[in-house]
Amino acid sequence: MRIKDNYRIIRRWIRTILFVICLIWFAGNVSEVHAQEYVLREAIGDLEALVGIEISDEQADEWSAEEKSQGSQDAQAGAQYPFLEYGSDYGYQDMIKRDHGEQRQALYRELNEECRKFTVDGSDASTVSVGENQYAKAFTVNLSELGLTDLTGYEKTEVYFTFRNDNPQYFWLANSVLYSGRTLEVVTYDEYADGDVRRNTLDEIVNTAETVYQSGISDQDHIYNKVLYIHDTLIADIEYSEDTTIPISHSIAGAMTSSRSAVCEGYAKVMQVMMNSYNIENIYVTGYAGGGHAWNMVQMDDGLYYWLDATWDDQFYEEFQHDYFLVGNENFTDHIPDSPDSSGVNFLYELPEASDTDYVYDPSSGEIEKKAGDINGDGYINLVDLMMCLNHIGRKELLETEPLKTADINGDGTVNLVDLMRLLNYVGRKSSVL
Repeated sequence: MRIKDNYRIIRRWIRTILFVICLIWFAGNVSEVHAQEYVLREAIGDLEALVGIEISDEQADEWSAEEKSQGSQDAQAGAQYPFLEYGSDYGYQDMIKRDHGEQRQALYRELNEECRKFTVDGSDASTVSVGENQYAKAFTVNLSELGLTDLTGYEKTEVYFTFRNDNPQYFWLANSVLYSGRTLEVVTYDEYADGDVRRNTLDEIVNTAETVYQSGISDQDHIYNKVLYIHDTLIADIEYSEDTTIPISHSIAGAMTSSRSAVCEGYAKVMQVMMNSYNIENIYVTGYAGGGHAWNMVQMDDGLYYWLDATWDDQFYEEFQHDYFLVGNENFTDHIPDSPDSSGVNFLYELPEASDTDYVYDPSSGEIEKKAGDINGDGYINLVDLMMCLNHIGRKELLETEPLKTADINGDGTVNLVDLMRLLNYVGRKSSVL
C-alpha cells in the first residue's frame, strides 16, 4: 500500500509540474503577441485596418546597423515637386492640446522631412521581418537622438496616423507602423518599395492634378466654384472601387493614376489634397456612416465649416449629386465622426463646430462674368454645362434666356451640334479655346 501511495503522489507531482510549465509557456507567448500588436483597428466598412507593431530596441538596433551603408540618392529632389507642399496642418496644430504635445509636433516635423526625401530620392525600401510577417521599411526616426523618448506606444501611433491623415500627398505611407522604445520605423506599401515606381507614380499623380483638376480652375474663381469643380470632376473622373483590399484604393494613387478607382478614403484624400493646392481650409475626417467611412470638412468664405462627402454624392442613378456637398449638421445626421476620446490608431483630432445649415452661394458675390459655354453660370465650363447643352439639343430639357445665350458658343443664333462638339473638345481638354 505504501509503495502504491508513493507512486500516486509522484504522478500527481509530475502532472502539477507539467501544468505549471505549460502555464508559464502560455503566459510568455501571450505576452509576446501582445507586445507585437500593441494597437489595432480592424478593417471596417471602407476603412483599412491600422496597425501599430511594437518591436524590441535590440531588433531596431540590428536593422539600423544593417542599413548604415545606405544613403539617399537625391535628397534635394523634393524641391522639384510643389505638389509635396499640399499637406494640411490641422492635426499638427491639434497636437499641442495633447500630452507631450511639443514632442508630438517634433516627431511630426521629422516625419515630414523624411517622407519628402523618401518620396523622390529613388531609394528602395529595405525588407524587415517581425515574426512571420515582412515589411518594406522606408526609414527610421531615431527618437533618442531627437529627445522624444517620453512618448508612449499609443502616442507614437497617434502621431504617425495623424500625420498620415494630414498629408495625402505621401500616397505610399502604409497602414502599419513599427516602433520600439527608441525608434519609429516607417513602412511603405509593398507596391512602392521600389524607388523608381514611387517616383513614376508621383509624376502620374502630379500630371492628373494639373491636367484634370487644376486646368479647369482659375485663381480668381470663388472658393465655392473651386470646391464644386474638384467635387464634380472627381465624381466624373473615377469609379468607386468594390475591392477594399487594394492598398491604392485607400489613397490618392487609386484615383489619380490610370486605375481611376478608389473607396471613400481615396475620394476624401483627393478632395483634401486638391483643396489644399488652393489653400482652402479643410479637414480629413474618419468615422461611422453605415460602417467605417471617410469624408471632409471645409471652411468657406463665411468662416464656417461645412460637411462634404464626395463618395456618397457619386451615385449611379444621378450624374451629379450634391446632397452631401457643403451641408450643415441638419442634413448630415447619418455621419458620426471619430473623436480624441479614443487612443492609438482610433484617435482623431478634435473637430471644429460645423454650421447647422447648408452653405448658400451667392453668385453675385463672386462677380462672375457670363461667358460662352458657362451655361449654368457658376463660373466654370465643365461636364455640367456639357450635359445641359446635350439635353437641350436632344430636347430633354430646353434652355431659355441667359443659359440659351451662353450655350450658343459660335454665336450663330442657334444651339446645335457645332456648339456641343466645341464644348466637348474644350471640356475633354482636346482644345484650349471654345
